[in-house]
Amino acid sequence: MSLLDPGIYREVAPLAQRMVGLDPATLVRLRHRDHRLTALVRTPFAVLAARAITVPSSAHTDVTVRGDELLAWLDGGQQPQPRDADWHWGLPPERGWQRLEQVPDEVVRGLVRSGALALKEAAEREGVPGAQPRAEVADALLDSVVLTVSGATALQAAVTLRTVSALTRLGFLARGSHAAVDVAGRWVRVAGSYGSVFAETAPLGLGILR
Repeated sequence: MSLLDPGIYREVAPLAQRMVGLDPATLVRLRHRDHRLTALVRTPFAVLAARAITVPSSAHTDVTVRGDELLAWLDGGQQPQPRDADWHWGLPPERGWQRLEQVPDEVVRGLVRSGALALKEAAEREGVPGAQPRAEVADALLDSVVLTVSGATALQAAVTLRTVSALTRLGFLARGSHAAVDVAGRWVRVAGSYGSVFAETAPLGLGILR
């Protein structure tokens, strides 16, 4: 077990609290490298979300714990047990990111509102107003590309509705700010003021085009 002093993890607690509110069994992967602590979670939108902070310690650790156990520990309870074997998802690279564009927050919020309206209308067409559309319909809408950005190079990134929805749902995007769109290999990162969302793209499908 390689957790550090609990005080180091308090700034990532809000992310754990949001996720535990959605799923008490949420896993939190805590990666500590060279004075940088990153907490990663898998969101209900099927993308990864992370909050990274600068910390005094320079230790190198990487451990997965349950979010509810992490919060209980920060409140004075027992240290959480490692659950590294339960983490089944790939991880975005720590380096090599290229900035493509910064998008105003009102643009991002507008895309999310339009997507929510499309989901509502899809449910109503199926005769269930106020409910959610069928899973396959919702997935198709969430996987739709709502934003395509290009950088100074030939790189281009397609951002899906599920990615921007996760960014706003988790409260990562401050009012009056910008969301930065970055790429690294097959990964797209949309970064807000308080955290980032990562999506791994298909090799030849929507995502990063060269």
